Amino acid sequence: MKRFCNLALLTLAFASGALADHKIGTTWSWHVLSAGLDESRVAIYDKKALIGIFDFSCDLTADGEGDMVETDAGLELVRPSSNPAGLLVVTCNVGAHSQYLAIVDPTRKTNQPVFAETGSYFAKWELQDGELWISYDYPCDTGISVECPDGFETVFVQYPAPQ
Repeated sequence: MKRFCNLALLTLAFASGALADHKIGTTWSWHVLSAGLDESRVAIYDKKALIGIFDFSCDLTADGEGDMVETDAGLELVRPSSNPAGLLVVTCNVGAHSQYLAIVDPTRKTNQPVFAETGSYFAKWELQDGELWISYDYPCDTGISVECPDGFETVFVQYPAPQ
């Protein structure tokens, strides 16, 4: 039964490639195959060839078809100086408060994001001087204290990390 389900999803992914949700200025495109409160599945293509099907533990309903549930969901092509071909940045909410951010590098031969992080309340990205920066929050080890007055710390990460 599992084999049949995987075959059905793969067939759906190939069939929907021509109807991809987003066509990018390069040869890439993607299609949200399914989206729900706890899980979403996205097919990514290079020209018309399927690169892979990616599972994300969050709701991408707003970026796909159907009723809009997730208002902060998004899939965006980002072109930092270090990766001119581009990276696909996935953002969406998890649960009541948390936000998830994942980076997919379609040039790599993997069905896993190259970076993924869930912030307690936020996970964001931005391009600064051609570099991709990610920020997210997490609870302080000490709880609320003088050094951590609101109980959360913010982490800033450059992707990819400078060498």
